[in-house]
Amino acid sequence: MPQRKFRIMLARTAGFCMGVRRALRMVLNAADEPSRPVPIKTIGPLIHNRQVLQVLEKRGVVAAGGDESEQIGTAVIRAHGLSDQEQDELRRRCREVLDATCPHVRRVQQILQRHAADGYTCVVVGDAGHAEVKALLSFTDGAGHVISGPDQVGDLPEATKVVVVAQTTQDEELFRRTVQRMKDRYAQCLAFETTCDSTSRRQAEARSLARRVDAMIVVGGFHSANTRRLAEISAATGTPTYHVETERQLRTDEILQYETVGLTAGASTPNWLIRRVIRRLEDQHLRRSNFAGYVALMFVRGLISANVYAAGGAAALTFALARLLPDPVGVVGLCMAISFFFVLAQQLLNQYVRRESLYLSEPDRADFFMANEGALLWLAVCSSAAALFLSYVLGWGPFLLVVLGSVGGSLYRVRLPRVLGTRLGLRSMEQLAGSKELFVGLAWATLTALVPALAVSAAPGLWKSAAVAFVASFLMAFERTLLLDLRDIETDQIVGRETLAGLLGPPASGRLFGGAVLLLALVTVGAGWLAGWTTPYCCPLLIGVPWALGSYVVLKRGGRAGGRGGNVAEALVDGQFYVIALAAAAWGWLAAGLAL
Repeated sequence: MPQRKFRIMLARTAGFCMGVRRALRMVLNAADEPSRPVPIKTIGPLIHNRQVLQVLEKRGVVAAGGDESEQIGTAVIRAHGLSDQEQDELRRRCREVLDATCPHVRRVQQILQRHAADGYTCVVVGDAGHAEVKALLSFTDGAGHVISGPDQVGDLPEATKVVVVAQTTQDEELFRRTVQRMKDRYAQCLAFETTCDSTSRRQAEARSLARRVDAMIVVGGFHSANTRRLAEISAATGTPTYHVETERQLRTDEILQYETVGLTAGASTPNWLIRRVIRRLEDQHLRRSNFAGYVALMFVRGLISANVYAAGGAAALTFALARLLPDPVGVVGLCMAISFFFVLAQQLLNQYVRRESLYLSEPDRADFFMANEGALLWLAVCSSAAALFLSYVLGWGPFLLVVLGSVGGSLYRVRLPRVLGTRLGLRSMEQLAGSKELFVGLAWATLTALVPALAVSAAPGLWKSAAVAFVASFLMAFERTLLLDLRDIETDQIVGRETLAGLLGPPASGRLFGGAVLLLALVTVGAGWLAGWTTPYCCPLLIGVPWALGSYVVLKRGGRAGGRGGNVAEALVDGQFYVIALAAAAWGWLAAGLAL
């Protein structure tokens, strides 16, 4: 029996809120500063998500145990805030204090502090015992009370004047009902709408989405108040609701019975967890409804996970760019092999160094690597040796370039000595913002353009052709890296990779990407075609212009979700190199046919 259609509708507001993202960025920046006093400890869990906390532990950031004699170099006040008394105590005990209190929470603290000083009885609508609420009460000068909803208004003491605020992640509708009940009881009741805008939008969208789908999935920590509230709001609409922390808790058989499923996530849920949930559901649906398509997907994903697809793309680009050079016959095959083995080795070695954090952004590739770690490490070593040997066969020039690239790739990932790291303010060269896009572009341009140019015999116009090939290769590799970094922007920040996309942000990165695509067109048409610096084989390179723009659109639409669309998009990004190579080959066959 054919499987029914299955569609996932992802809420636009799902994932990290501003306060959580800000707190994480502050903590990770502190962890990356060699001069920052260590150990770095948060006062309580930074956010209510165990998966993110595990990542922070690997970066050397843990929650303080509460013992006053505990050694703390840098204390971090989490987004929920902390009382003034506790902050003063921290400053006496620790060398540095980093205040990551959410600005929205800080505003509520100031409201309570100001009105408590004016004699108001303060009421917080929220969860008694929640870290944010505990901190808020400390600003009421002992005149604060906590209630969870309108039913508890009758339990409050008599008062002349009352001020009421909401925990920033409180249900907005519940808060409004509570305020109305309080105004009915107290003649002078001043209410402040302190539910943060992000929470309001997230809850409104969850409620609206739940009414339009057959079932809802809420992704986030079971200990996260705002995530639990999303699940409660969704369930209150009558729509079957599943609250999961990770994809392992999905009741796949039940969920796949529905045709349309909505998905939202709490403010402390990272995008990689959302990706993994979507990918698990999409894969299982495809396996049941189209097994042949599922097998094809697994094959493509295997090529991508093993980095064979990217390495093949480098070889294909080498073939296309070699045709721009005069008289490349006899060296093209060797140059393609060098590009293939070098890129394969560098990709595998890079994954070996960051194999643990790979789970955060690319779970399928991480599973594949961990299952075959020993074999893939040997493949990386053998591929590196093959690239060096084949470049030596071509000559000293290509050999020295490959040696330089291999050494540079290794040094880029190695942790700097503490003295040098402190002076530069870097843990490794990998942290240098924008270095990834720059170094990858230079490496690909060297492999695919300079190595073939050094390998061919001297001919008139050789270096003009090589210059066009070098710039074109750099721009295409730069575009490729920037696109994939835009997809993984949040994960790169979490695991400490400072990419150009993370530095500039998506809008500015998109404009930079468009500029690189335009420059590729100008170089190809202007220097390559009109100025006659290369052979007519520069024309197939123009395919890269619309292809790159199409890849950007696909990644922008499907990259965040990271289900099958994310895999297809990544295959599409490197697919341009294969298509350009095929076009160059077809151009040659056509030219040979016309000559006959």
